Amino acid sequence: MKIKNCSIALLLLLGTHICNAQLIDKLKKKAERAAERTVERRVERETEKKTDQAMDSVFGSDKKKTKKEKKSSKESSGSSSSSSTKKGQDIVTGSSFFPNGDILFSDDFNQDNFGDFPANWDTNSGGEIIKVGQNKAFKLNPNGTYAAKTNKLPENYALEFDLVTENLDYKGLSGSQFGINFSSEQTLNRPKNGGKFSFSLWKGSNICNQINVQNWGKTNAKIDNNIPFKMQEKFNTTTHFTVVVNGNRLRVFIDNEKAIDLPSFLSNNLGNYIQFYLKGTDPKENHIAAIANVKITEEGEDLRSLILKGGFSTTKILFDSGSDKIKKESYEFLDKMAKVLQDDKTLRLNIIGHTDSDGDSVKNMTLSKSRAASVMNYFIDNKGLDKSRFMFQGRGENEPVAENNSAEGKAKNRRVEFQKI
Repeated sequence: MKIKNCSIALLLLLGTHICNAQLIDKLKKKAERAAERTVERRVERETEKKTDQAMDSVFGSDKKKTKKEKKSSKESSGSSSSSSTKKGQDIVTGSSFFPNGDILFSDDFNQDNFGDFPANWDTNSGGEIIKVGQNKAFKLNPNGTYAAKTNKLPENYALEFDLVTENLDYKGLSGSQFGINFSSEQTLNRPKNGGKFSFSLWKGSNICNQINVQNWGKTNAKIDNNIPFKMQEKFNTTTHFTVVVNGNRLRVFIDNEKAIDLPSFLSNNLGNYIQFYLKGTDPKENHIAAIANVKITEEGEDLRSLILKGGFSTTKILFDSGSDKIKKESYEFLDKMAKVLQDDKTLRLNIIGHTDSDGDSVKNMTLSKSRAASVMNYFIDNKGLDKSRFMFQGRGENEPVAENNSAEGKAKNRRVEFQKI
């Protein structure tokens, strides 16, 4: 009986062991299947992500991009934009700033022989004509001042020129500078009353990648400051400068990028005369700083100044006959007006329409008002300017500025007036 009981116990123990082994085996297989499903789900997610990214690249969507990918894309886009700007520059010149300007001085140095000092310039040092590609340029000597042979410059003008530099590395350039002086007197020395902008030609300078602006003597606003600008990127190549003077205001554009805008820098007629100057550089190192394609254009007063003085009228905004529809040839002027308003958000305008005397006077009054409204809506709808900055009125034929008995007189009377509010 005892033996039988022992056998039964042994069988039960063996059965329990077998069951446990089977259970463990089942659990193991279940865990393996769970792990397989986890791997499968991860593979599916990764596959889905890759598919989405591929679809995004086809359809131009970046919704699935990670932060890192967006950052990389943004940096790449910025780099591409910068490169595009350098390769396809839309250079601003005096004549495109103010299309109707008269040329006061122009020199491409083609009339001068290589190695000679140019005929239309004065200096307290020396210099010579050199060849740059297929063109000529005026190479400046170290520590020299240079002035074009011009009369006293008007209140409003633009100077444009190319600065050609080569071999400007570190050696021999400590303390070197290029700059332009403005003064109320005609001299080749440092003027008693004047202003200047200048920049270092030495990469080791403590004002590297800055433009120094400074004025002295009789001036209403004393300025001495360094303005950040990546000038070092402009060396060992040809760089276009446009310098715009409107009375006291000085603006400087470098390769179409505004670098300086100082509204009271040239007070007390400091802009009457211009000097180029070069400080430092070493001929033994073949440093080259030269100017080319120099032009000075007399300009009309800039739009901002006209507005600040109370306002002005213009015939440059044209409409279809008997209509308030603005003609496309008016857009260039309107865009310049909009830029002034975008730059100075304190300006508010009353826009007033005027007509000639042809037709019914009541209809002319209605037409002049609707034309003023069209101009206002152009600024609001196309340039994003706030409606609260504008008023508009129509004066019809009631305020002529010329006789209405000729085509020329009628054209002068069909005008739009801007009054500062």
